[in-house]
Amino acid sequence: MELLEFAPNDLGDSLAKRIHELLNSTWPGDAPNEGDYYRTLGAPMTVVILHRASDVIAHLAIYERSGGIGSETLEIGMLGGIVVAPEHRQRGHARVLIRHAHDRLKGRCIPFSILFAYEPRVYVSSGYKLMQNATRFMDADGTMKTLIIYRGSMYAELLGRSWPNQMLDLRARTV
Repeated sequence: MELLEFAPNDLGDSLAKRIHELLNSTWPGDAPNEGDYYRTLGAPMTVVILHRASDVIAHLAIYERSGGIGSETLEIGMLGGIVVAPEHRQRGHARVLIRHAHDRLKGRCIPFSILFAYEPRVYVSSGYKLMQNATRFMDADGTMKTLIIYRGSMYAELLGRSWPNQMLDLRARTV
């Protein structure tokens, strides 16, 4: 098994098709635009996959957002599209992808990573904790919304800085 990292434009048609098949098999109703997950949510900074031969076993997309926490503006890492093929689950593959993403974000001096989880318990072992702060974000229709607690919202502290439990303003869509 091999871990590979790509810029979204460098995937190539064959690999992009296999990635989108994996994503669409997990979230069939959430990937409009002819199955192009990235077109719907915006292109990530980096795509990380685990693959063996021609099989894409797992996928993670790394996004960066200039957002606000309280009165401070800072770069925030956001992980999305974390998927492991059903027959390869519960083997630590998601943890490998997340560790790689965290190392990448730390290298860019980004203090926090956030994600929005369907199953939050899965991410606790990778250092994520449930957010208790309000989150402002752009909804799919382009309007800004604020939720007191965004269900499944989680954060990880990457550089030893404590998470400031204040309003999180993403100024963009979630992933």
